[in-house]
Amino acid sequence: MQKYYPVFHLGGRINRKLESTSTAASKPSKRRDLAWRKVDFVQPDAAWKDHLVVDQEMSGKTPLEFVRLFFDQGVVNHIRDQTKIYALQKDAKEFGVSSAEIRADQKYLHFNDNLTQKPRGDPGHDMIHKVRPLIEMIRDNCMKIPPEEHQAVDEQIVSTKQRISLKQYNPKKPHKWGYKFISRAGESGFVYDFEMYTGKGSVDVSDLGVGADFVLRLARGIPKHKNYKLFFDNWFSSLDLAQTLSDQGILTLATVRTNRLKGCALESDSKLKARGRGSYDWRVEMQSNAIVVKWYDNKPVHLISTYAALDPEDTCRRWDGKRKEYADVKRPYCVKEYNRFMGGVDLADMFLELYRIDFKSRSKWYMRIFLFDLSVVNGWLLYRRCLAAGQKPMNLLQFKTDVARALLSGASLATPNRGRPFSDADTNSQKKRNYTCRPPDSTRLDGQGHFPAWIESKQRCRVCVQAHSKVKCVKCEVSLCFTPNRNCFLTYHTM
Repeated sequence: MQKYYPVFHLGGRINRKLESTSTAASKPSKRRDLAWRKVDFVQPDAAWKDHLVVDQEMSGKTPLEFVRLFFDQGVVNHIRDQTKIYALQKDAKEFGVSSAEIRADQKYLHFNDNLTQKPRGDPGHDMIHKVRPLIEMIRDNCMKIPPEEHQAVDEQIVSTKQRISLKQYNPKKPHKWGYKFISRAGESGFVYDFEMYTGKGSVDVSDLGVGADFVLRLARGIPKHKNYKLFFDNWFSSLDLAQTLSDQGILTLATVRTNRLKGCALESDSKLKARGRGSYDWRVEMQSNAIVVKWYDNKPVHLISTYAALDPEDTCRRWDGKRKEYADVKRPYCVKEYNRFMGGVDLADMFLELYRIDFKSRSKWYMRIFLFDLSVVNGWLLYRRCLAAGQKPMNLLQFKTDVARALLSGASLATPNRGRPFSDADTNSQKKRNYTCRPPDSTRLDGQGHFPAWIESKQRCRVCVQAHSKVKCVKCEVSLCFTPNRNCFLTYHTM
């Protein structure tokens, strides 16, 4: 027997058979007739059917080795080759740079061959040709990491003052002008995938709209039918996007614009305001089993979801401007869930801005998109994920400092656990400062090239501190006791 449900349309109440939605994720289509009803939302099975893979063996890796998972040997070799090509094209000069010496003159640092770029106006012209290979290689490495259950898609702004058409404006971001990226990040701030936005009209747009197209492309890396939860804001969202992702087994929760909710007649703003702060109304779209909630705080907020509805209801603290005090405001479950998990990309932005490498180049706009900072932040977050229970983690500054020390001591981005002594220029500079930098553990414990050398004046031993010694390690550049009664040299390089 076929079941019929009462359906509300703008023209009145009719009976219509509940139609099944298409499961073909590759063919999203817009529904012309929507069935909105104020009924209880049928809660789907939202239990996560996957688990977060944590490789405990990775806990022994050094910070530099975590960074190499993203900025790997393939990336370094590509930059090396393109730097050599650009040096020949620019000055007809053989530029001797190896993977281990990628810290080359910024004058020649390059990421793609200029001669392979198609002219502006051609169908195949790529506005980010100069950084396209770098973006794709680091994207591929980020997508290899097992994802978290809750992920968000949002905009990122890489600030710049360059006068270039790629620069975008977003008044809601701390840096309002810059290069725009659309990123997918977990609640920890780990960025799993990203695309650079090159402006309106630069890509083909489907019937769902440019924002929805970004979400669908970034969601390709999410395992299907495992009940992963994806969050995004009203620039991306629509009922059709929620249904398309639901057909792929991806649950969604997003804010939504009212002009994308055809026929959804919710209570007016004035009625909700009269009922008081925290009041809400809802409707369920029967064909897609998606719920739309209108919640009134200081102003109305619309949310759409395929798994989170009204219960369990709770309260949140809000400032009451009239009474000049905080008040408890009730909120439905979907509002709490959205506020909790939508901030993954903003968290990644915060980590990136804390200790960002500042590239100052007026002629090379693409130096701001070097993506090494992203590799470091993702490496740090993965390092924290893989820590053994009870182990105290390094903060981001300590992690980034350890990476810098490893690189300064000669460790290569391309090869693991290798190092060389500081150059004469480095040593002279340290003598002027009258102190020696502590080498990173990746250099101190690598078991290669640590030889004792005699120095003219005694210096304080790095291990026992109380004693002074005339012996130093030529690689680590630290003084260590090396006597029949006290072998701090061995202790320092093995413990």
